[in-house]
Amino acid sequence: MSVPPRGGQAARCFYISRVEHPNEVVYGENLRDYFGSIGVPTREIVMNQDGAHRPELAQCLNGDAIAVLGFNWHLDHSAIGRRRFLNIARKAEVPVIQWFVDHPSSRWPYFAKTTARNSRFLFLSSYAEQYFRRFVMPQCCAATVIGNTGTSQRSRNDDTSRESFLARDIRCLLPLNLTRVGGTIEDAERAVAALPAPHGTAVTAAIEQAQNDLDHPIERHFYDDDPPRDLLKQPDLFHRCIQIIEETVQVRRRLAVFSVARSFPVLIQSDDAIGDRGAAQFEQGVNMKDTLPRMRRSRAVVSLTHVNDEIHNRVLNALNAGAVIIIEDNVVHRRFFEHGKNALLFRYDDDSFRECLDLVCSNPNRAHEIAQAGLALRDDPRLRFGGYQELMKLAQAPPLRQGLRHWFGW
Repeated sequence: MSVPPRGGQAARCFYISRVEHPNEVVYGENLRDYFGSIGVPTREIVMNQDGAHRPELAQCLNGDAIAVLGFNWHLDHSAIGRRRFLNIARKAEVPVIQWFVDHPSSRWPYFAKTTARNSRFLFLSSYAEQYFRRFVMPQCCAATVIGNTGTSQRSRNDDTSRESFLARDIRCLLPLNLTRVGGTIEDAERAVAALPAPHGTAVTAAIEQAQNDLDHPIERHFYDDDPPRDLLKQPDLFHRCIQIIEETVQVRRRLAVFSVARSFPVLIQSDDAIGDRGAAQFEQGVNMKDTLPRMRRSRAVVSLTHVNDEIHNRVLNALNAGAVIIIEDNVVHRRFFEHGKNALLFRYDDDSFRECLDLVCSNPNRAHEIAQAGLALRDDPRLRFGGYQELMKLAQAPPLRQGLRHWFGW
């Protein structure tokens, strides 16, 4: 899908903006791989950390931009001189795509100038997009990827022979951080205690109900998916409640996984101490750029999702490395993977996770068979660049001339 130039102009390109962060470096690499595969030129803009002073964004306003993409709220917070970037881009008719790489409940409260008229949106799952349309911006131009932030060349392993697999020195890798956007589990507990009644009670109940539910949106469990209207008119409070539920469930699930993993000779990577390590090894503060090549040394990789219908980039990169993926038995994983055939799936209300670790740690030949079956999916276009084609559709969609910034006039 090459893009012809306008008139006598140079070839048009897709601008990818990011800050200097290890994760965003990888995200940008993956996007450039995709656009290169379809013949669309790209340019990367590395933005100043201070959003109030980002003159470097002016380069995407010179008439050659297909669109400019940014992660989370970076473009929302950007200014060139005294003018907001979103306003300048809209006047210049440059489509702006803002990619939520977390659940909208944790990111949207930090946005300030974004509207349906000056931005298009990309989400990591259909549930996340549905949440945004229902509780934030019903009239908007938005799309969803299925493969999270994509597959990185850093994890690619072309030697997936049995001999090479058996020689890998990491039996199973668990790269799972405990600190979320809202902070630690202790921060979340304090936030629940600070919520006004009866919302704190509703949040606590939702956390308990969502803990083992691997199929439904997180908001289903909050007031039985029918939050009171007075709460919906307090958007910051409402999103805070959902964020607490989502992040607490994620941390609890990770802690449950760690409690089982301590009994096995695995490598746990996290951003916080995990207490008794048992038979496991532990490393703290390993970033994404270092984790991806480490997957090539791993027989298996454990991945947990933020949202039940999301396929995390850890899954794609573990497939890319020729490792066994150990993943939750959720609504989207079952569409692509079969337990014991090309992946190992587990739940939280039984011993299935322990059984998965036992297999990859004690039966490497069987693990290799499963990893080999998974390899058939690593170049599957539905997964490797799953949903990236939506970026061009978003860029080429006609701009909304009218649009509500908030539901109920928030």
